[in-house]
Amino acid sequence: MHNNEKFRAVINDKFKLEVKNFYLPDQTYINHLIASLDKIEANSYKKSHAGFISEYKYCKNIGIVPSINVFAEGCLSQLLWINSILESGQIATSEVELDEKFDYLTPSMAGNPWVLKKVTKKGVRFCGDEPFQDSRVIINSENIVDIALALLVVLEETKEVNDVRVAHSKLKDSTLFRSAELQEKCLAVLKEIEHPVLAVDGSFINKTGMKGAIVVWYDKCSVLGFISKEISTTRSLIAKEVMNIIPGLSIEDSNFSKLNVAKKYKKEIEQKLVQIHKEQ
Repeated sequence: MHNNEKFRAVINDKFKLEVKNFYLPDQTYINHLIASLDKIEANSYKKSHAGFISEYKYCKNIGIVPSINVFAEGCLSQLLWINSILESGQIATSEVELDEKFDYLTPSMAGNPWVLKKVTKKGVRFCGDEPFQDSRVIINSENIVDIALALLVVLEETKEVNDVRVAHSKLKDSTLFRSAELQEKCLAVLKEIEHPVLAVDGSFINKTGMKGAIVVWYDKCSVLGFISKEISTTRSLIAKEVMNIIPGLSIEDSNFSKLNVAKKYKKEIEQKLVQIHKEQ
């Protein structure tokens, strides 16, 4: 494995994010990312901010994404996934290899115009999946830096956000945390861990063991004093407030009375929350 230090520096310095070695693919934002790049000449990715803005405006007009923030974060998450593929140094030329090595399951249903076709020494190759398309986009260790910087330009030009770690331009009203800012930071932890519990749009992924991770997360937030002192400590209200700020989550109040080990998530969640506490 060989880290792309130039790309990592851009993500760390400009986006204020720590680059991980593991990310998951999200076909929705793969489509948005590659569709944006397909609008630009392959040797002009330094100007791909125009493609991002064009794709965002299209998505906004048809009601797919609520804000440039959500759109940009989703595209960035897939750029980070692509970088993890490039840094791995592995080659994959079949659907089976793409699934085994990079957790990419080639879509079997229509409606996904861009799919990952192969990974070679030349880069990560995406191709149009429609019969009439003959387009392809190849991302490598060099142009991925230009693409990241172009995505940053999009955010700076629109001036709608200053930090792409926030999934929603407006969070649901909640009395759970002491402040909206603290709520944002704590929710971001659930997206930034090695095995994310929340998707890029902030919704609950809902895989085995993830509800236990939510309980571990809440318990640690409570221990660290992040939870508002004005909120009742009844399990039913806690469950209601947690579901209010995490779309797609359905959790019984009885879960908050159980001792949840959640070994896969516990250590990293608690470490990141402690770091937030130290930075206060």
